Amino acid sequence: MTRSGIGAWAFLLVSACVCLGTHNTSVRAQASVKVMPLFDSDTKREPETIEDTPNALITRVADRVRDRHAREGMFHSYDHYLPLYWEKRTVAIEIVDRVAKGGDSVTYNITALAPLNKPNLRAFFEGKGTVAQYATNLTSTQVDPLHYTATLKHNPMERRPIKIGDRIEIEFSPFLQPPVQGRTNYYGTAILYVVGQPGIVPWEGRGPRKDSFPLPEIAWSGGRTTLHEQYSNEPKERFKQIATNLAPINAQPFMLGRRLHHTDFGSGAHSERGNPIYTEQVGKLGPRFNERSCVGCHVNNGRALPPAVGAPLLKYLVRVGSDAKGTPHPKLGAALQGQSTKGTPEAGVTISSWTTIDGAYGDGTPFTLRKPNYQFTGVVPEFYSIRIAPPLVGMGLLEALHEADIAAAPGKGRTRTVSDPETGQVRMGRFGWKAGQVRLSHQIASALNNDMGITTTIYPNPDRGSEQPDLGPSAKLAPADLDNLYRYVATLGVPPRRNITEEQVAKGESLFASVKCSQCHLPIMKTSPHHPLAELRNQTIRAYTDMRLHDMGAGLADNMAEGNAAGAEWRTTPLWSISLTPGVSGGEAYLHDGRARNLSEAILWHGGEAQASKEAFRTMSAADRAALIRFLQSL
Repeated sequence: MTRSGIGAWAFLLVSACVCLGTHNTSVRAQASVKVMPLFDSDTKREPETIEDTPNALITRVADRVRDRHAREGMFHSYDHYLPLYWEKRTVAIEIVDRVAKGGDSVTYNITALAPLNKPNLRAFFEGKGTVAQYATNLTSTQVDPLHYTATLKHNPMERRPIKIGDRIEIEFSPFLQPPVQGRTNYYGTAILYVVGQPGIVPWEGRGPRKDSFPLPEIAWSGGRTTLHEQYSNEPKERFKQIATNLAPINAQPFMLGRRLHHTDFGSGAHSERGNPIYTEQVGKLGPRFNERSCVGCHVNNGRALPPAVGAPLLKYLVRVGSDAKGTPHPKLGAALQGQSTKGTPEAGVTISSWTTIDGAYGDGTPFTLRKPNYQFTGVVPEFYSIRIAPPLVGMGLLEALHEADIAAAPGKGRTRTVSDPETGQVRMGRFGWKAGQVRLSHQIASALNNDMGITTTIYPNPDRGSEQPDLGPSAKLAPADLDNLYRYVATLGVPPRRNITEEQVAKGESLFASVKCSQCHLPIMKTSPHHPLAELRNQTIRAYTDMRLHDMGAGLADNMAEGNAAGAEWRTTPLWSISLTPGVSGGEAYLHDGRARNLSEAILWHGGEAQASKEAFRTMSAADRAALIRFLQSL
C-alpha cells in the first residue's frame, strides 16, 4: 500500500498487542490487524487556501473582530471575544501577490458578511508613536456591498517599491454599518505576510518596537496553525484563538462552535457576559450529567484542576465497571454522572484525602509525591478509572496524523484498535486518555453524552446501567451543531514554543533526548495530505506525542481496563503548550487524574516502560534537572 492509500477500501496492517486478559493477568500476543485509515486519496477535501497561478501567488485566510491591537499589553483586550462575536463578525482575506510573479503589487480582497462603513486596512507595522501605529493606513475600496479591496505597491519603511522578501503586517478593521445589534467598530488580527512566500506566518516582535518577523520554524508547534507571540497580556486566552491559517470556509463554523462550547445546555446562557440566551439549546441537558457546558470542564480550553478535598469531581470523567474488564455497571452504566435534572443523582465521588509518598533525588534532595484517595456516595463501584479534563488545542492536527506514521513511531508501546461507532470498521484509536476514540467528532460526541447527557447521531443513547430507571429520552444535538463544535475544536490555534534561544533550553532538549523521553514524546511529526480541512493538511507539528499506548507501571494503573487498553496503559500525552498551563488553568495539575502539582512530579510518577527515563531524571544533577524542566517550560 502506498502512503496515499488505495481507495475507499484501503487498510493498514499494523502490529498491535491484543490484550487477552485483565491488566493484572494480561497475556499479550502480537497480531497483524487490518486498520482502516481515516483519510486517503479518495477523501473529499475542502479547497486549498494557497493557490500558485501564473500571474500571482494567492493566499486566503479568515479573520475575526478584535477589541484592541495586538501589542497593547495595558488593555488586556486583544485575544478575548466581544459579545455577539458569531453574528456576521468574521471576514475572508485574499492576498493576491503579483510581486511573486514579476508584478508590482500586493492586493488585499476582503469579503464581509455584512456591509461595512469605510473599512480600514493598516499595513507595514511602524510602532513609533504607539504600539498600534502602521506606516500605511488605507480606506478599502468598495467593490459591491460585501466586497472590498486595497492594493499596495510601495514599501514606506524602505521608501521603495515592494519586493520579494518584504514583511507586510496588516490589520483590517471591519466597521459595521448600522443598524446592527451590538458594537459597530472593531479592529482585526495582526497578520504577517512575507512577499513571495505562500501563506501567512506566525510572527514574533523583535527590537524595541516589536517589529514583526516570522517565528523560527522550530517554534511552529502547530505548523501553520501556530499563533503569533502574545503581547496583549491575556494568559487565560491563549487556548481560545483561531488557527493562524484558518480557512475562510471555517470562520463562521468556528464562531458558532465556540458559542455552543460556551453554552449552558440547561438554561441556554452563555458563559461570557453580554451574549443572549441560545434559545435553540435550552433544555438539551440530559437527565444525568456532570457539567452543564463544555467550557464547564475545559475551563479556558485548558487542563482542569483537582477540586478541594470533599468537593465533587465534576470536571472528571469517571469510568466505572462491574469487573476488571470494564463491563458496564448495572446501576451506573459506563460512566458515573454526579448530577441529575430529575430525582437523586445516581452516585457521587470526591477526593477524600491525598496519600503522600516521600522520595529523594540522587543527590539527596527530597521530594514528595501525592496520590488521590476517592470516596463514593450512593452506589460504590469496585472497578473504576478517573480521568481529568485535558486541554483542547491541536486536536485537529492529531486527527490528521497518518496511521502509518503513528504505527512506525520508534519507541515502545502499541497502537490501539477500536471499532468506529459510525461504520463499525476497525480503526486506530487516537483520542482520550486511553486512545478510545477514533475521530475528534467521536471524542466530542462521547463527552456530550458522558458529561452532559446529550445524545447525537454518533451516540444516540444516554449512558444508563441495565438496572437503572429510564428517566426519559435525552435531547439530541443536531448534526450541524456537532459539526460546528468539531470545527471549533479542530481549528484552535496552537501557541508557539518560547525561549528557544536560551542555552539552558538547548541543554534540556539534549537531555530530554539522551534519557529517551523523546522516544514516546516524539518531537516532530507531519500530518497527512488527505485530511478534509485545508488548515490541517501537510503540517509539520511538534506535539511531543507518539499517539500510542504505553504501560506506565503500577503507580499509575487503574484497576479496570477499557476495551483492549489495560489499566496501566495510557496514551502518550502531547506536551505542546504545557508550559502555559498555569496561566490558562490558574494552577498546575498533570497526569490522568491531576495528581502531579508540577512537571517534576509528573516525570517522577512515570514507571513501566518509562522507568529507566524516570530514573535517569531522578539521578541527574540539580543543574541538569533544572535544564530539562526549563526545556519543558519552553514548549
